[in-house]
Amino acid sequence: MSINEKFITIRQSNSLIDASYKIASVGEGRLIRALIAKINQYDEDFKLYRVSVADFARLFEITDQAAYEQIKNAADELTSRKIRIENGESWLFMNWISSAEYIHGNGYIELCFDKKLKPYLLQLKGYYTQYELENIITFKSSYSIRIFELLKAEQFKAGNCGQFKRIFEYDALRKTLGIEDKEYSQFAYFRVNVVDIAVREINANSNIKITKVDYPKIGRKISHIVFYCAKVSRTRINVEEQPPILEEVSQNRETHDDVRELVSMGIDEAIAYKWRKKYGVKRIMRNLAYTRAMQKAGKIRDSLTGFLARSIADNLGSAWEEEEKQKREIHSSREREEASKREEESRRTEQQRAWLESTIATFSALSEDRKAELRKAYASTLSDITRKSFDKDKEQAPMHRMLFAKFFAEQHGKWVTLDHGVVTT
Repeated sequence: MSINEKFITIRQSNSLIDASYKIASVGEGRLIRALIAKINQYDEDFKLYRVSVADFARLFEITDQAAYEQIKNAADELTSRKIRIENGESWLFMNWISSAEYIHGNGYIELCFDKKLKPYLLQLKGYYTQYELENIITFKSSYSIRIFELLKAEQFKAGNCGQFKRIFEYDALRKTLGIEDKEYSQFAYFRVNVVDIAVREINANSNIKITKVDYPKIGRKISHIVFYCAKVSRTRINVEEQPPILEEVSQNRETHDDVRELVSMGIDEAIAYKWRKKYGVKRIMRNLAYTRAMQKAGKIRDSLTGFLARSIADNLGSAWEEEEKQKREIHSSREREEASKREEESRRTEQQRAWLESTIATFSALSEDRKAELRKAYASTLSDITRKSFDKDKEQAPMHRMLFAKFFAEQHGKWVTLDHGVVTT
């Protein structure tokens, strides 16, 4: 069976789906599934399986060079990537593949599964899950693949209503996904980089729709994650039109920022380039910003990818962009007013400081008899309590420095008064 056929079935034991293992890249996730797809459900033993670089590229809609790099790096990691299956006090540790070989010029890689995987991939009976590989072809996150399979394993509970849910303990889900303690240690990072991306990609491309995710707490700590799901008939979201043939997309061109942003939000690269040509960069970036704003505000209840496609097609972000521009102008005007007030206050403060230093300097230049006379006159205006502090530090006391300066200025006749902190003469 060639992996470039339209419908390819992936079959795994539920014990393998629920096992704990780390998939560090989407390339690893793709190669594992492409390899599992080569297994005939009636095989009694593993064979030496070949995965064509060209078929892998066509299947996952990437260039031959990107396919080769993904296969090479994934094969290198998977020969040592551990799978852990636990059953009560019993446990089993094994690798995905025992060997991987590529001979230059052949155009394919040969791989062997670890023999311990036989009960979990061959002649499956009882609790196992199958799905079409088409569901995960466009996933960009390895966690999306894992979470999709974990949810798919519970789909049989949907019944006639087509709805089902799966509850995970937060720490247990991290362990299942192979996420180490230091990775996404804060829940907010885990939610953004694992859960939110998985929800977006699963809803945009698979035959499962995640309708809601709850995060129950024990005290202030997240304890569980609950996925509410529904079966859907589609396998990939319809975004305006069919994607162009991949060969029409230049494989050597630079990836532009707008295309990169579209791909990160679940749009096929081929479609992204077609939109770029049809609508222009400014319109795309405007509606990308609009879509993110609506997502942050919780106003996108269905498919994020579908919302983005409608926004670009109808240019929904145009009016929003104008409103945001007006808000920024108002905000900038207020900031300028505040800056002007701060500048004026600073000027007044500096003028007051200069006046104070000049007045005290003028006083210090007087004869000792004149200074003593003025001090006595000022002290006579004070209460008994405040006079004691003045007698101790004279005009240098913080609480008397400004008051004495004003008294001296009035007596000396050079400075008349202070008006709201501004010196007038």
